[in-house]
Amino acid sequence: MPGFRGRGWKVYILLFSALCGVLYFTEGRYEFFRLRDLAITPANVLSDDIIWRAVPGNANVFWPCLLFRGRDFVRGVADYYPVDVKLKLAGWGRYKVSVSPLDVFLGVSWNSKFWWLSANKRMWRADLPSSASVRGLRFPNRPILAWDPEMAMPIDPERQMGDVYPSSLPMAKIVKWYDTIEKIAWNEEIYCLLAKKADGRPVVQILLGSEERITGEIIVKDDASDWLPLAAALEKIYPGRAGKVPPGLIINATFTDTIFTVTNRGAK
Repeated sequence: MPGFRGRGWKVYILLFSALCGVLYFTEGRYEFFRLRDLAITPANVLSDDIIWRAVPGNANVFWPCLLFRGRDFVRGVADYYPVDVKLKLAGWGRYKVSVSPLDVFLGVSWNSKFWWLSANKRMWRADLPSSASVRGLRFPNRPILAWDPEMAMPIDPERQMGDVYPSSLPMAKIVKWYDTIEKIAWNEEIYCLLAKKADGRPVVQILLGSEERITGEIIVKDDASDWLPLAAALEKIYPGRAGKVPPGLIINATFTDTIFTVTNRGAK
């Protein structure tokens, strides 16, 4: 019986070798496992060449590799272009690739550079050359956010190998800041929101005016729930200006209670 078992294993090896040979011959003649197609939709966000260059080399000759290395493929595009990429299997050797430009929420000034921040917490330099290859990017007309160097770094370079970074900014809090200022009378006068620390506490310094000339400042806690009551109080103090802040004033509302102070920017 031991001899039969030994011959049985040899038979299995021969059959396996024959099967591999058939598959090799079939692949060489018919390219059965070749990557057939990438259906890219929509077709005008990024050029097809950029998408195809991100396909792992072995996936071109053995299409299942792309299925197992799909994350590498997606990152090969999304790490270098401000787009969102999704990959789905669409048939034998065929995939569907969905590419959409990132939803740009805000412009951020940090580290002496200007950045764009998307709604899904990704950041890239505003002068990133690859952005020009992305069609459909829309940039909002919101006051810029200046992120002070004393605050936590808004990107994590160790988690990124390309040009588009995952952001560590507190997105929910920032969205609330901008949703709130849209409801107040001095929204149109705002040039910039400066996130910084004062006496070790995070605050937001709202700068009024323009880059060339700052006309006033409103310093508030980073919890936007206090901003609307402050705006209502200013409307009562300055009724003739429909709640807008007179030029030249600095309003500090960072105290622990409802008290705020008003000083003149020119005062010594």
